[in-house]
Amino acid sequence: MSVPLPATSTNTDFARLWQPGIAGIELFSAQLYHHSFAKHMHEAYTIGLTHRGVGGFFYRGSNHCAHPGSFKLIHPGEVHTGQAQDNDGWGFRNIYISVPKMQALLAQLEQPGLELPYFSTAVSAAIDGAEKVRFKRLFAALSGPPNALAQESLLLECVAHLITRYAEGGCGWQPPKPETQAIAQVQAYIETHYADPVSIDTLAQLVGLSPYYLIRSFRRQVGVPPHSYQRHWQLVQAKRSLHTDQPIADLAIAHGFYDQSHLTRAFKNAFGVTPGQYRQGNFIQDGQG
Repeated sequence: MSVPLPATSTNTDFARLWQPGIAGIELFSAQLYHHSFAKHMHEAYTIGLTHRGVGGFFYRGSNHCAHPGSFKLIHPGEVHTGQAQDNDGWGFRNIYISVPKMQALLAQLEQPGLELPYFSTAVSAAIDGAEKVRFKRLFAALSGPPNALAQESLLLECVAHLITRYAEGGCGWQPPKPETQAIAQVQAYIETHYADPVSIDTLAQLVGLSPYYLIRSFRRQVGVPPHSYQRHWQLVQAKRSLHTDQPIADLAIAHGFYDQSHLTRAFKNAFGVTPGQYRQGNFIQDGQG
C-alpha cells in the first residue's frame, strides 16, 4: 500500500510497505523529506540500500549516516530511528527478512549448522557496483510478477554474499566443481518445464546438490543461473509462437509469463523489439516472399 506522508513543503514524503507474496519477506520503498521515524524495532532483518540523498539513524548507541550507494544492516529486535539529513531528502529501499525465513535460507546453503548471521557494522559506506546491481535485481524480482525460481535464487545469492562480506566471522563457500551430468539434467528439466513454476529446491533435490551450490555450479558451467536459463527458454518458445496467429496475450500465459505486458518487457529487453513488432515484421517479410 502506498501512503503519502504529511509534508510541510513542496517536497512530499512517500512510503510504501507491502508483502510480495513470499512468506517471511516484506518490502519498503520510501522518499522522505520531513518524516522522522520514532524509536522502533522490526521482527526481521533489515537490508536496505540508499539510492538518493542522505539518511540518518540512531542504532546501538550511535548515530549513523546512510549515503547514496550504502547498505544498512539492522538486526531483528534492535531499536533504531530514521530521518533525512538534509533538504535533498532520503530515498531508500528495504528488504525485511524474518528470522524463520533467514533460517530457511541458511538451510539451503552448503554449510551445515550455520548460525544466524551477526552483522557488526550497521552501514557499509564502500559498497561496490556489483553489490548494488545484485540488490536492485533482487528488489525488482521480489516486486515484480511471481517467479519463484528467480526470487528464491536471487534472495539466496544476496544473503550468501552479505554473510560472506559483512557477517561477523564471515563464511567460505565450497568452490563449485564440474558437475556436467547434474547440470545437464537440470537443463533438460528446465527445458521441459520452462513454463511451469519451478523452485530451486526442486532442481537441487533432482540432482542431490544444495540449492546455493547448484546455482553457482550452473552459472559456472552454463554462463547464467537457472532462473535466467528458464527465462531464456520462455522467450525462445514465445518467439517461435509469434509465427502463428495465436493472440499475444494467450501465448504469453502459455509460455510462463504473468501477462502480455510482462512478455513485452522481457521480449524487448532481450531482442530490442516488442512481440507485436516482431510478428508484424515477419508477417510483412512472409507476405513479400
